[in-house]
Amino acid sequence: MKALTTLWLLGMFLATPALADDVEDVKAAEMAARAAEAAGNTLGFFKNMVPEFSIFPPTAGLLAHTATEENRLRIQAGFDSGIKYDIQVRNLDVKIYGNTAVSTYYVVATIHRPEVESVRWNLRMTGVWVKQAGEWKIVHRHESRLALRQ
Repeated sequence: MKALTTLWLLGMFLATPALADDVEDVKAAEMAARAAEAAGNTLGFFKNMVPEFSIFPPTAGLLAHTATEENRLRIQAGFDSGIKYDIQVRNLDVKIYGNTAVSTYYVVATIHRPEVESVRWNLRMTGVWVKQAGEWKIVHRHESRLALRQ
């Protein structure tokens, strides 16, 4: 019994650094994706998506599966035409559940389009990540508009 307790305690202490590393890895992936998006680099923010990636977009649309090359090229064409995003991430938090992670945060984003007035969005973001072959990949994102109280 004493050996079992010792092994359990040892496992607890050894697992903590691994979980902390995973938290930092998912946070880094989220921040890199937002930075790539702000830079107009679709390859940068599509690289962590699984092929089955799905999203509930902030436009109140239906569930979408957007990790296709056709969609990436469409988004890239928008960036190439002059669309720019100014994205600020706030309160990023990540929880690890085995090989699954849930990220939550807020985004304040301004979308600049040529010859059109800029639009500001305040969003709540939730991401579901899975660890595949040692890398964190995003499988689902839920984005919703945040109604700010005055």
